[in-house]
Amino acid sequence: MSDSVFQGLPVWNCFPGSPADKAGVKQGDIVVLANGQRVSTMEAYAAARRMRKDKLELVVLRGKDLIEIEVALVPATDAVVKAAERKLTPPTDLT
Repeated sequence: MSDSVFQGLPVWNCFPGSPADKAGVKQGDIVVLANGQRVSTMEAYAAARRMRKDKLELVVLRGKDLIEIEVALVPATDAVVKAAERKLTPPTDLT
């Protein structure tokens, strides 16, 4: 595949009020880099996310623009972590 074609992980949903939402990640963005690592699978994204505990530095493709976004990380609940590991949609009620 040509270097001019971006491969990445699509953002299908960005939960309102989440750290990603607050940082400016939008539904439809394509995550190309996470903490400097190319990502095209959830496994690659999860590995990049584990590199740092305080923030996640993203490069996303939005339309034709590459945008840098810094997301402040907060501890995830066990339900969210388990859902990500199984590639499921996180539950909407985490109470």
